[in-house]
Amino acid sequence: MFRSVKLVFRFGLAQAPNMLAALIAVVSFGFIAVNFQSQPAGADLIDVASTDASSGLDVDFGAETDFGEEADFGEEADFGEEADFGEEADLGAEDGFEEDGEPVSDADESRPAVESGTGRMALLMQVLMLEKAETVLSRIPGYTATFSKQELVAADLTDEQVMQIKVRHKPFSVYMKWTTGHKGRQLLYVDGENNGKMLVKLGGWKKRLPALKLDPTGSMAMGESRYPITKVGLLELVRESLAIRRADLAKEQGVSCRLVENHEFDGRSCYAFVVDYADKTASARYRKSEVLIDHALGVPVVVRNFGWPAEASTAVGQAVDAETLVEFYTFRKIEFQRQIVRGTFDRSNKSYKF
Repeated sequence: MFRSVKLVFRFGLAQAPNMLAALIAVVSFGFIAVNFQSQPAGADLIDVASTDASSGLDVDFGAETDFGEEADFGEEADFGEEADFGEEADLGAEDGFEEDGEPVSDADESRPAVESGTGRMALLMQVLMLEKAETVLSRIPGYTATFSKQELVAADLTDEQVMQIKVRHKPFSVYMKWTTGHKGRQLLYVDGENNGKMLVKLGGWKKRLPALKLDPTGSMAMGESRYPITKVGLLELVRESLAIRRADLAKEQGVSCRLVENHEFDGRSCYAFVVDYADKTASARYRKSEVLIDHALGVPVVVRNFGWPAEASTAVGQAVDAETLVEFYTFRKIEFQRQIVRGTFDRSNKSYKF
């Protein structure tokens, strides 16, 4: 039965994401009636855009995210006219683009949120959406975005870091510039160049120092990160999430998933998925996982994962989440690039000053 359902939903996601609720009702009404327990829309979901600051998860970047002159990448790194996608690189309507390369917004803001529920169907929907996201991302050369992260590293939760990010998929390349925390810091990594090292140019008064050359998996590079630079970006995040969700789908018990349509993040309509694990036998790695997938772009824009509380913990409700947060990633202002401008990942780029 899952095979036929999967084929139907794969077609639906490719052709008309905004018909998700209708397809579920028409194709699998009986299945959902058995597996989904109706709840108020958004029940138990943390509103990422308006989390209370006392929880330590406030993602309102405010004025600090204004990139201003300091973060100006200059003409050489500009993705303007030279990055025109043209007909040869057209991904077609299937990937959510109009002919001019602009994202097609299929989210109707006037639609009420669809009630959330629990069941394997919601988990299957997340797997199918992540598969679609992997396909879309694999077919574009790269993208730019405002990226934020907060991670548990060596038993300590780091402060939130916000940065401008540019990613090229082949050869894998990453450029970052911090806009909060280590403001002004720059990082450049290009697979196959600089003897496999990543270049780090410090900000502030330290910018006068020469760029550091660090092993991506060395102790200095990993001192503030859970994952090496080679795992940064949407495509790697999708692949990691997809591997976990496929494993969840194969489990017979101990995993529940809720889906809420028309959840909002950063003013954009999203599908919200919340996966809960019954105990450590179901998942030793995570206790709960939250993923928001942008309606129009079809890619995750928020991923937040929580571990298990200490045995002595007395926290309840959202306090448990604040106490057990291990990974929190957001992507804003995503712009897909179908042509990478020359010099974007060149250390000699005058706007980088490596």
